Amino acid sequence: MSHDYADHKVSEALRLTGGNAAKARRQIQAWFFEDTKLLLELTRPHWNGIVAYAVDRAVDRALRGEETPPPPRAAQAKKAGAKESTFGKEMLRSFVSENAAKFGHEVNAAQPARRAASQNHVDAIHLIAAKGKQKQKKDR
Repeated sequence: MSHDYADHKVSEALRLTGGNAAKARRQIQAWFFEDTKLLLELTRPHWNGIVAYAVDRAVDRALRGEETPPPPRAAQAKKAGAKESTFGKEMLRSFVSENAAKFGHEVNAAQPARRAASQNHVDAIHLIAAKGKQKQKKDR
């Protein structure tokens, strides 16, 4: 399959965003929700890696003895009142999010807020520091 369609959509996104590459990327990712052909054409070169990763995770899970439950059938899930999985939608939203980590640039991604250390943690650090000072005095 040629990449003419994907190339056309990328050019269109650049035209719509006035040549801004970051905005064009977000526009293309937003189109993924509506345009399956675009999503498939852009991801096709990466399918082997994606599938290998999924299989490796399943093998690792099996080696650890964890069992993966079979996915619920649509009819059974609706009868049981279970919600549909939103994994795919959440993954696509992470592509569109401005705070999402970019591959190779994870260091620059928004970091989660740090929580305050517990008093036990603070006490342990002070104890370690005190022991270190005692050892230094002994070694002199």
